[in-house]
Amino acid sequence: MIKAAEYLPPHEPPSEDHPFQLITGRTLYHFHTRTKTDRAPQLQAAAPEVWVEASAADASDRGWQDGDLLQVTTPRGAVTARLRISGIRPGVLFLPFHYGYWDTDAGHEPDDRGRAANELTLTDWDPASKQPIFKTAAANANKIAPAGGTPAPAPTTTGSRPVSSTVSPTRGDVTALTSERIDRTGDIR
Repeated sequence: MIKAAEYLPPHEPPSEDHPFQLITGRTLYHFHTRTKTDRAPQLQAAAPEVWVEASAADASDRGWQDGDLLQVTTPRGAVTARLRISGIRPGVLFLPFHYGYWDTDAGHEPDDRGRAANELTLTDWDPASKQPIFKTAAANANKIAPAGGTPAPAPTTTGSRPVSSTVSPTRGDVTALTSERIDRTGDIR
């Protein structure tokens, strides 16, 4: 059953200290914390590591380049990620939530840098559905290292498509290729 709900503004609007609205979400290539999709080489190669997206206008205003290493902070913590300058609207940062610590040397907690987007969002939930509000937060971002020729690990498809044409396209490898032959009877082989 779907019920209409009254619009409520974000629980944490941007401020002088945290001028961006951080949103978290999915990428086409992974499911939840990647415990399964990380095992598929083609999916892992398409989106191997956390990244942060910002608009071309915000990047230009701050002197950021695609691939720069940024630290995204909220009142709850920080994530370090390479920048993808995408078509996202100005004033918004995006972090995919698929990356945590189960596949790092630390195993279950941050070591030298955070990468779990949901650690930056509010601990709150919808009173009716009890779903956590792991979607938004007020955030800031600062460049901590230049790209140095390293691009963001974001896919070049869907919403993460770069605004620059200098980023190599996301490609699978030969094991991801398939072919089909339709014989005269219409059977697919």
